[in-house]
Amino acid sequence: MTEGTHLPEKIKNVWRISAFINFAVLFIIAIGCYIAFILFNWQWLFWPGIGFGAIAIIDLIFELILVSYRYAFWRYNLTADAVELQSGYIFKKLVSIPIARVQDVTLSAGPILQSQKLQTVQITTASTSHKIDGLEPQTAEQLRRQIMQLAVEVKENDV
Repeated sequence: MTEGTHLPEKIKNVWRISAFINFAVLFIIAIGCYIAFILFNWQWLFWPGIGFGAIAIIDLIFELILVSYRYAFWRYNLTADAVELQSGYIFKKLVSIPIARVQDVTLSAGPILQSQKLQTVQITTASTSHKIDGLEPQTAEQLRRQIMQLAVEVKENDV
């Protein structure tokens, strides 16, 4: 797949917010370790606290750096017989979901996606499930309808 549809620009904000939430959780654990170390004199929590703090900072830096990379190389494409998802440049990944195997297409949006007015399209087959995160609601609904219409046509032709 050389061409495809990129995700909307607003997905970058979702990824950044998610990075800061991950940072906050890890940093709160580090602070909890430090407080327990000070209050209860639990010496064994000193190094885990330092470790969680370091991991929190390193994770935040890497996730923020990778936002532009993820955006540049994540795309999807709907063909007559498959939904193709492509990601990565160094570690390329191309997933083709055959339309004939599609059982369900679900739209969902958690609080972070809702804040950016985006939705996730989840494509379910008998064996697995794949997501396209961060589509505009109109685009997500249109993609869901197209996939389901193609799936119904394939199943009618198989009978």
